Amino acid sequence: MADEAGQKAMLHFIEILMNSSAPLSISQLAGRFGSKNFTPEMRTAAGGNEEGLKSFLTKYPSLFNIEGRYGKAYTVYMLKFRK
Repeated sequence: MADEAGQKAMLHFIEILMNSSAPLSISQLAGRFGSKNFTPEMRTAAGGNEEGLKSFLTKYPSLFNIEGRYGKAYTVYMLKFRK
């Protein structure tokens, strides 16, 4: 069940980023945890908070590129934003 929730969460974030005209910060993506179609199981699978979400997204390096450093906001890019 956790794998299914993780896959749904990953697809949710892909959809958000694909529909965005620019990269989004981890904070902006974590704000989507409250979406009505984002279940509590998906939130748990996706780490539950900003730091957990960053860790979750790093499991998919072919999909998400995370840039930033400690003390700074992390920005998440989809492959379409890479130059």
